Amino acid sequence: MKNELIKNNIPGAGILLKTHKSQELKTATLSDLHYHDEIELLAITEGELFCVVSGKHYHCQKGDVLFFSARIPHATYVKNSSCAYTLIQFRPEQYLGDSNNTGKYFNRFVRNADLPFAIFKNQALYDTIARALEEEQKQEEAFDLYIKGATYSIIALLCREGALSASNSVYSADIKKILPALSYIDENYAQNITLDDVAKEQNLNPSYFCRVFKRASGSSFVDYLNFVRICKSEKMLATSEKSILEIACDVGFSSLSYYTRIFKRYKNCTPNEYRRAYYESR
Repeated sequence: MKNELIKNNIPGAGILLKTHKSQELKTATLSDLHYHDEIELLAITEGELFCVVSGKHYHCQKGDVLFFSARIPHATYVKNSSCAYTLIQFRPEQYLGDSNNTGKYFNRFVRNADLPFAIFKNQALYDTIARALEEEQKQEEAFDLYIKGATYSIIALLCREGALSASNSVYSADIKKILPALSYIDENYAQNITLDDVAKEQNLNPSYFCRVFKRASGSSFVDYLNFVRICKSEKMLATSEKSILEIACDVGFSSLSYYTRIFKRYKNCTPNEYRRAYYESR
């Protein structure tokens, strides 16, 4: 299964937006089983399309909008039909990420359990994607700003459908209590920091801090710390010539095997596979 690294085509927006059309064939694979860190939307504009998610096959048709969450393996194919669709891929945290000062990675972390896949019959969502594609094709003055604005509208509509969580909806009294901890983790992730260290920085009892963090994030402090470290290592894998061991140490892991295991948990591939996929996509 391929770990696909997305090449954005909208300047400064972090978005891949394109259209695809297939000829009528008995059976043809459009995309083999793969996954990526971006969410993906397919708005079907002609014909029929089939997709495979978690071993189940879904039949989709014109007017449907398919939603694939980040890191959800999926494949698409056509059968006895032509098909055309618009594809848009992006990372929601680039648009919602720190609007409430909840930390650079926190919103991305808590959204791991969002809706993995859905088929929407939402005319507003369908039309917004169509308008964004029209802007990409015409490329008139400030088309990139228009597409960024449309992306915010898409995110809002996905939040209303329950596919994403707006940062406002996750902001709570518990999150407010751990804001300094999120900043401390982001600044000190490479060090050998512990829950006790972070609780001490906030003058909180470690047991109390642990409970508040779990309520706010739905997970443990260690899981979040590891998630931040993995996120930090992604760019290093893609842009540096350091060894995997050096990168593991640079982001705070003392064991290469532990780093590899945690990386695979969040990325569905090993650090070596991630690096290889990045260079193959260039």
